[in-house]
Amino acid sequence: MPASRRLPEYGLLLAGLALTRVIGWGSIYYSPSVLAGHLERDIGLGPATVFGGITILLVIGAVISPMLGRHLDRRGTRLAMALGAVISALGLGLLALAQGPVSYLSTWSVIGVGHAMQLANTGNVTVAQLMGERTRRMIGLMMLVTGLASSIFWPLTAWLSADYGWRICVLIFAASQLVIVLPIHLSIPAYRAKPLADPGASTVTAGDQGRVPPGERRPIFWLLALSFSASGLVSWGLPLHIIGLMQGAGIAAATAVTIASLSGAATMLARAVDAVAGERLPVERVALAGLALGPAACLLMSVAPGSSVFAIAFVIVFSAAMGVISVARATLPLALFGRQGFGAMLGRLTVPQNLTFAAAPLLFALLVERLGASGTLVVSAAIQCIALFAMIVLVRRLRR
Repeated sequence: MPASRRLPEYGLLLAGLALTRVIGWGSIYYSPSVLAGHLERDIGLGPATVFGGITILLVIGAVISPMLGRHLDRRGTRLAMALGAVISALGLGLLALAQGPVSYLSTWSVIGVGHAMQLANTGNVTVAQLMGERTRRMIGLMMLVTGLASSIFWPLTAWLSADYGWRICVLIFAASQLVIVLPIHLSIPAYRAKPLADPGASTVTAGDQGRVPPGERRPIFWLLALSFSASGLVSWGLPLHIIGLMQGAGIAAATAVTIASLSGAATMLARAVDAVAGERLPVERVALAGLALGPAACLLMSVAPGSSVFAIAFVIVFSAAMGVISVARATLPLALFGRQGFGAMLGRLTVPQNLTFAAAPLLFALLVERLGASGTLVVSAAIQCIALFAMIVLVRRLRR
């Protein structure tokens, strides 16, 4: 298909894909936070087991993403995303039948395959294959909409599980994969991969080829993997404990929850600014800004972890930084390495990132237990400084 398409041609499909992202992330990733209490009362699962399902999901994604990425580059994403919806529905259906820890955790292996095939990288590859040069803005806009997933599915899950039981709630989510998500994924146009052309040929655009010359691709790849994995270790671990950190530092429970709720708005605002104005700046510069704000926010709160004012400043700045970085994580590989082989590139990056993300909740639980609020925040800042340093080195290599 042509390298670039105007928005009106695919506007309806992109809106549908944004909806499937909200449903997918909301029903799979965010729902366990609400279902945890029901699972503990009904089948005796503790929090570690409940959220262990997410760890399995991330590890499964790391295992299959490289092979999946190569398939997406050759065949497009329609079949993979359609199968992903079916497999996710099957996994959620099995989850509704779980009777204990073994059957519960086993279902996440199935859900993990479906999640990898239809969400995250696969969705971004779809946008790249449809939108060409407008990919960065479209990914930013779709991630902006995806930010609504928790705001929609946390109360929806609470309502359904309270009125109908958690098993019926999960079955409804499974049905939504077949009734809503599957038809939208089947409407993705067929894709034919471009033949690999001579890099000097006039038919190869800068967007196809990327900005990194062949001799620099390996070191740039590993710098990118280090930067995003280190920042992701904090962004996937620290927010899970931030309410507890504030309470442990002396902030009242209701106040801590109210402050933490500012996170969603700050993340969406940052993504909105990036989607509207980000194309005026190289994406690596935008990533640098986010990577610098993250450790600054952690150090700020570590000075006075019991202060509500400092906590508000931390939540807003940290969440905005993570919102910008999450978009850069999807769009910077495209800018650096081009659309040719984009799926394979994202698949390779997924391996270190997902393994790091999977370890984050347990690591931060140990940090909070051993180091307390201030110590955890200082360690978080140090980890993010590693990510910042790797990105600085990357930018300098690009200049050369």
